Amino acid sequence: MSILLLSIFMLQGCSKVTWANYDRVEMGMIKSDVEMILGKPDQCEAVIGTHSCIWGEQDGKFIKVSFIADRAAVITHGGLK
Repeated sequence: MSILLLSIFMLQGCSKVTWANYDRVEMGMIKSDVEMILGKPDQCEAVIGTHSCIWGEQDGKFIKVSFIADRAAVITHGGLK
C-alpha cells in the first residue's frame, strides 16, 4: 500500500510545465499534439473565435496556448526557469 501512495505522490510532482516542454510546443500545432507534450490542460475557455488553454499555475508556473482554427497561434508562459 505504501508503494502505491509513494508512486502517486511522485507522479503528482512530475509536472510537464517545464521550459523544455514549452520549447517543444510550436506555432501551428493542433491541440491534440500540444496535449501529447503537456498533458491534459488544467483550464480552457473559448472567446470570440479563439480557444485558450492553460497548463499549470501551481507555484506560479504556467504555459498558455491560444488556438485559432484548432491551430496554436499564441504560446506564452510564466514562472518557467
